[in-house]
Amino acid sequence: MKREKPNFIIVGSGISGPSLALFLKRAGYGVRLMESYSRPAEDIGGALQISPNGMKVMRELGLTSEILQIGTLSDEMIFRNHTGKVLSMIPNGSVSRFGESAIVVSRARFHLLLLEAAEKEGIPTEYGKKFSDAEFPLDGGVIAKFDDGSSVEADFLIGADGNHSKVRNFLFPNFPKPEYTGILNAGGFIPSEVIPEKYYKRGPIHFTFGPEGFFGFAACGNTKDTSWMWWSNIPSEKELTRDEMDSIDDESWRNKILEIHKGWHAPIERIIQTSPTILKGNVHDLRSLPKWGNDKVLLIGDAAHVMSPHTGQGASMALEDSHTLFLLLERSNSVPEAFRDFETIRRPRVERIIEESRRNGNRKKKLSPIGCWIRDVFLTLALPSFAKKGQDWMYRYEGIK
Repeated sequence: MKREKPNFIIVGSGISGPSLALFLKRAGYGVRLMESYSRPAEDIGGALQISPNGMKVMRELGLTSEILQIGTLSDEMIFRNHTGKVLSMIPNGSVSRFGESAIVVSRARFHLLLLEAAEKEGIPTEYGKKFSDAEFPLDGGVIAKFDDGSSVEADFLIGADGNHSKVRNFLFPNFPKPEYTGILNAGGFIPSEVIPEKYYKRGPIHFTFGPEGFFGFAACGNTKDTSWMWWSNIPSEKELTRDEMDSIDDESWRNKILEIHKGWHAPIERIIQTSPTILKGNVHDLRSLPKWGNDKVLLIGDAAHVMSPHTGQGASMALEDSHTLFLLLERSNSVPEAFRDFETIRRPRVERIIEESRRNGNRKKKLSPIGCWIRDVFLTLALPSFAKKGQDWMYRYEGIK
């Protein structure tokens, strides 16, 4: 007799939750998506890159054409110093090498795309569901509880609720917490007319390194007022609390960023000056957790492996997680076995990328003139070779053997 497939509760706040829900629903699993956001995606800031490895998963989901409609193909990375000198120009993956192109897209629009796909598939989705704790009845299953007093019961629980995962804190209250990396992050969106024509080939991502800090900008879609994204990494020994962050108004934050990037090549100062809003946050990572779950609960995405944004792999790792877990569930003898295999398979890859992201972030901290010269020489002479080798292992994803 054919075994009935189990039911899953997915506690989500980003990419891995709805993408996993789509895979499971299509394969006949019971799935219910509980989103911590109070409304679909509208209050998620910033933009992100989906690398060729992540785009392979989007193709498996059948959503390639949809994401191409809202994002921008990214075929090149251009590295400069703060004077505007081009240090390196590197292909950002390629269809011929990796089977897919990279895409840059608004985080909010991408999240909404996944949620809309889940809705079309008939996946029950509830919003404003902030996880509080869980119970494990003696007769099996798991009951997830939420701050609003509601609860949901299923056979298994997936924690896909991001960097500061409440599912992770419930499971492992004494485990390491995400670690501040010494960098503050700012960013925003600008309309296309702010960008000079010389930069207007919409494929490249532009990276600029200075004596202190870092600045990047790229095209990220076809909506007029948010068609370009920008971000600034600011070295800071002190991590800002949420109250401290909220107390800094946009103009004060804008002035702080302008001070860091004063005199940097055009159009950096103009981008900062004309950005309608300034997004801000601390940059964290979490190099390793002792465990990612137990027989009833599994952490995926940033809940399991927090990575800083300096490799542009956060979204792609979340997508890989959802696809790998789905494949393991389909071939394993039991869900607990799939959970254990998932951690064994995924841990070496994601932890390698976390370390690579940390090293990249260290190049954005305050440097002496000699340090800047050494960094520029590295970016000019060594980066093209290092980048090719890095892409060869980072951009290749083939599921599981």
